[in-house]
Amino acid sequence: MTLSPIEKSKTFAHRLASLQSRAWLPPALMLLALSSVFLLGSEERGYFYRETRGIHDQLSAKNMAIVENLSIDHHFLMFTHQIPAAGGKPTYSPYSRFPIGSYALIKLATLPFGDNLSAKIYAARMLMLLFFAAAALMAYLALRRIASSRWIALTATLLAFSSPVCLYYGDVISNEAIVDIFAVLLVFHGMAVFEQEGRFRQLAVKTCIALLLGWHAYALLLPFIAFGLMRELIKTRMDGSAPPIALRQLKHTALSLPRSRYLALGVIALAFGISMLTINFTSEYFALNRETPLTELPSFTSMLNRTGVAPKFAERYEHHLPWPVFLERQFHRVGAMFLPYAFSPPFVDHDSRSAMLRLFVILGIAASVASLIGLLLVRRYTMLWAALALSGFCWALPMRHATAVPYHHFETLFYIGVALTVFSIILLCLRRLAGERFVAALSVAALLIFAFSALRMSQLNNSNQTAELAELREAAVADFEVIRNSTDGKAILINAMPSLLRFLNKWEGIYYYLSGSPILYGHQTVSTEHSLDFIVTGARADGLASLTPQNRIMFLYEWNDYHRHITEVIENADEPQIRSDFFDVYLNRNNLIYVKDGCGRNDINSSFFLAVFPVNESDLPVGSRQRGFQNLDFNFQGNGIRHADGRCIAIVLLPDYDIDRISTGQFSRGAVGETQRLWEGEIFPSNPLINVPMERINETIAQAGAPQIRSHFDVYLNDDALIYVKDDCGMGDTAAPFFLAAFPVNEIDLPVESRRHGFQNLDFGFWKNGIRQADGRCIAIAQLPNYDIARIYTGQYTQPTDGPTQHIWEGEFRLREMAR
Repeated sequence: MTLSPIEKSKTFAHRLASLQSRAWLPPALMLLALSSVFLLGSEERGYFYRETRGIHDQLSAKNMAIVENLSIDHHFLMFTHQIPAAGGKPTYSPYSRFPIGSYALIKLATLPFGDNLSAKIYAARMLMLLFFAAAALMAYLALRRIASSRWIALTATLLAFSSPVCLYYGDVISNEAIVDIFAVLLVFHGMAVFEQEGRFRQLAVKTCIALLLGWHAYALLLPFIAFGLMRELIKTRMDGSAPPIALRQLKHTALSLPRSRYLALGVIALAFGISMLTINFTSEYFALNRETPLTELPSFTSMLNRTGVAPKFAERYEHHLPWPVFLERQFHRVGAMFLPYAFSPPFVDHDSRSAMLRLFVILGIAASVASLIGLLLVRRYTMLWAALALSGFCWALPMRHATAVPYHHFETLFYIGVALTVFSIILLCLRRLAGERFVAALSVAALLIFAFSALRMSQLNNSNQTAELAELREAAVADFEVIRNSTDGKAILINAMPSLLRFLNKWEGIYYYLSGSPILYGHQTVSTEHSLDFIVTGARADGLASLTPQNRIMFLYEWNDYHRHITEVIENADEPQIRSDFFDVYLNRNNLIYVKDGCGRNDINSSFFLAVFPVNESDLPVGSRQRGFQNLDFNFQGNGIRHADGRCIAIVLLPDYDIDRISTGQFSRGAVGETQRLWEGEIFPSNPLINVPMERINETIAQAGAPQIRSHFDVYLNDDALIYVKDDCGMGDTAAPFFLAAFPVNEIDLPVESRRHGFQNLDFGFWKNGIRQADGRCIAIAQLPNYDIARIYTGQYTQPTDGPTQHIWEGEFRLREMAR
């Protein structure tokens, strides 16, 4: 039987009402949505680096290093790495300003995987996603109580957790990201239960659990306790039984405060936090040899800096982060939380001055105004809504003077309270206008929005998961596992390639991979006090056997052998290929060695540029072929070693293809982004003098007898090469190009393109074929063709801009008669 449209609509409404009445359906839909986060997760969770995540996976690397170092051997001190020191006793780089709970849970999750480094990262990421699901579940349960609607709770939670920030940081391994969001929402659920049922003990326990995971719960507790005390004071004043005289009323109010549960909650939270910090500071004090005063402990000074208590940081950031800029960033953060990723363009950084930034700021202002208006409209649990909405700002305000926190984009997460409040209030209004069924229908849309947002974020994270990058990641992990097993916790100097540092998220990835070993940066001053055992470098030491010959990316050497080898290479290299007031540059086979005596910090702070031009452009990586050279720019921090005697040495491994020209130097960046070259030079590996000892060249000249030509340059003939020599050589002598014409005995030997001229043109420049010795002598070598040569004609010339070519000097000599 065919139903009429009216009957169909009634049937649909009946089915919708039937579904609406099923209490199990909203939580089932919530679990279904959260499962998509696991199903759509990144394909490559076992490694840190992803192009689209950058510094945010650096956060994961740092925290994994802390987790890996957390052990009873170090009295559960939280630190990123150890630093080699005299007497074999390393010092620590502590990180004890945070609670230990998050790190302990991550440690438990990674323990079953032993030395499998990538599996540990995967397990930790899965734990973070569990916290993501638990945080959403806490939000749903709390909103269900105070909104009195499962459908409102479901819809508001899904919309809030669809934000790009929540999905972006959902699997970042950190105690400050999604774990702290779970902690805040756990306390919020405890507040909702307390307000409805008066279960104070549950709220106190949840508060302690939250503070064991992170400090952000204080941002929610502060407004909640403040509003609660204000409400009790107002209630006391309005109580008719209170004494009418003002002085007695004040006394009555003061006596009632100690019985306040809100005040008790504040005391419990404060005491618990202080107790944990005391334990952390005590552990840090003993780890630092019991010599550092409390006020000078790294974690203590870090807390002062982050809250602006330290005067030098307060003055510094008052100028860089004035109130208008600070508020603009907070509105941007609110807007980023308010707009689901399904409707936003590709994720942008909060510092980007773009249309997206303006959109987020506008949305943030609108959401903030909406939450304020909504708080005036709601009749129930206003204090809970207000505390939730204000929690983000209560965290950001004391951090305004911090050295880095205003720039930490993950701090955006703590404005999730605004999103939950605004969405809930809007849905409460819609329920009043359109009924519960309409809200239930919206939950389906929210479910689709969440799933699509998770899918888009998954596509973003996996956009560069190529087979080549996967292979590099596997090679990096395999190399470090071999190195880790070979060093056995001994002191290591790290001298990494810049591309690898980028791949490993700067130093934090190395801290994780080599946790357990004291580590020293190559760019720090290396002295005999450090008692180094090994060096890990991204550049093979040509001529020295590696302890990990099977490795592909990072190589392990005995420190004493490596240091001796590099010293011998420099001493035996005779003259550098480039001399400058900053660094001298040597070429040793496929290694460039930069050396500076009397090296200061300013010498190594500027970046190095390095462009390698191949003989055949087809040898270049695909991404470099369009510009015609391979960019190998680097920083001394990644490639250098700074010795206690004041000498700085940086080594760069060159590509293994035939190189025509190398251009290198240093540059600095100005205040507005422009670059200035401090020094520069070029090397031509095809130069026949490269890697030829000067003693051998001088012996060859001495054995050649009289020169074939005497002029500005004396020209000697040695087998199949011409040697040009000039004593007391000035810059003007080498600036002009050399011409060289070789006339064959048989013209048929000439290359096809040269036969119509009757000779082969072998012109060259001193900059490519010559070298200037320390005593002022200039030497150039020109390779002759391998056919029989009858006559050679050579010299130097100039090319005026307004006239014909002029010969500065010229000469010729005959080797044999030409064929007739």
